[in-house]
Parts: sequence; structure tokens; C-alpha cells
Amino acid sequence: MLAVLDLFTSEEPVWTAESIAARLDCSIPTAYRYLRELGDCDLLRSAAAGQYVLGTRIVELDYQLRMGDPLLQAATRPMRELARQSECDVALTALSSQHLLTIHYESTQAEMRASYGRGRRMPTFRGSASLALLSALGKPMLRKLHAANLEEAQKTPGAETLEALSAQLKDVRKTGYATSIGALDSQNAGVAIAIASEEHNVLASLGFVMSLQRFRMLESQRAASMLNQCAQEILLNLSATTIDGPI
Repeated sequence: MLAVLDLFTSEEPVWTAESIAARLDCSIPTAYRYLRELGDCDLLRSAAAGQYVLGTRIVELDYQLRMGDPLLQAATRPMRELARQSECDVALTALSSQHLLTIHYESTQAEMRASYGRGRRMPTFRGSASLALLSALGKPMLRKLHAANLEEAQKTPGAETLEALSAQLKDVRKTGYATSIGALDSQNAGVAIAIASEEHNVLASLGFVMSLQRFRMLESQRAASMLNQCAQEILLNLSATTIDGPI
């Protein structure tokens, strides 16, 4: 039943019982039962006759996540300060099941136009944030992720095969950071590092999103150094946190 929620995307935000039944290969009565049960707990709501959208419970859960997730609590202030100092947007990206997702985004520039803000799935094999995160994965996890997103991988230069992707990530590990120019938005560039800590159960990437002009001004190694300092502060904040809250 929860697979129904995965159908709702920014590209397809509205669904009917008939379209759900066709996509999930189930009967129309079963689709209506799913809609009724998800609607009863406000995960879905009726937007018009026979049409359904995500419900208000999603908004409530998002608030609880932002207020209660230790990583978000630890990262918000350091990322905000880094965005202010660098005059760049700062994004925190994490692995979510078989996808990569921006879980926090700080911006100090109203004129910045970035397509992949908080809550939107990232291209799995394209862009500095994704490549930095993938560089921290072990071979079994990378193989599983590549297989789960094989169609996307085959359409992404440098990721068509697991061997090609591994070679690309080897270069990222060697430099300690990933860069990209126009990979997600033609007018933007990115620099990102991996944050991997078994102690804190963190596997993510922290990256700058900036204009091409700013990218030419900010040397990549210096950008990576600033990101590493921010990452260390995030991990220190996590060390000072328990399940019950800050010590």
C-alpha cells in the first residue's frame, strides 16, 4: 500500500484510482481501498472528484523530521553560517533507499536558481553532490545502487557500467572532493565532499551550489576545505547530542 505514495511526484502530483491500478498492476477496487486507508490517516486527500494528492499529514511529518532529526539539528546552523561566509548555497544530500535526496538546503542569495532544493531526488550519477556521496559507498552498496538505477545509469555519461562509474569515483576519492559544471543547471556549478561516519550513522555529502562566475572565483580546493570544516562541526554537534536532545 505504501507503494502508492511513491507514485506522487512533482511531475505527477495527482492520481486517480484507475491510474494507480494501472501503474501498480492491481485491481481498481484494491486501488480504492488503498486510497481510502491512506486518506483515513491524512497521507492522501481528495483534491477533486476522483483525484487525489498528498495529504496534510505529510506536512506534519516534515515538521517533525526537521525538528527531531539529529543530523538536521546538527547541520542547520553550521550550513547557514557557511552559506553566509561563502556567498554560496549549501546543500546536504543523503542516501534514501535506492535514491539520493537533498535533505537540507541553505541559501543566502535570492537570485540563485537551483533546481534541486530540499526534498527533491537528485540525479543518482550526475552532479558533484551525488558523486561525492557515491565515492563513500562500499563496492556492494554501489553495485546494488547501480543495478537499482540501471536505466538512469546507462543514460549518464561515465556511469553506463559499474566499472566506468567506479573509475570516476576513484578520481573523486583521490582529490577528496567532486566538482561539476552545468551538470544539473546550466548556469550553476558545484563542489561537494562526502561525510561518512559509522559512529554517527551518517552517510551524506555536503556541497556548494554556486553561479559559474562564483565558481571561477572560488578555488575548488579552498571550497573543499571550507566544506570539510563545516562537516567537522556537524559531526561535533552530533557527538554532543543524545536521543533525548542536546547534552
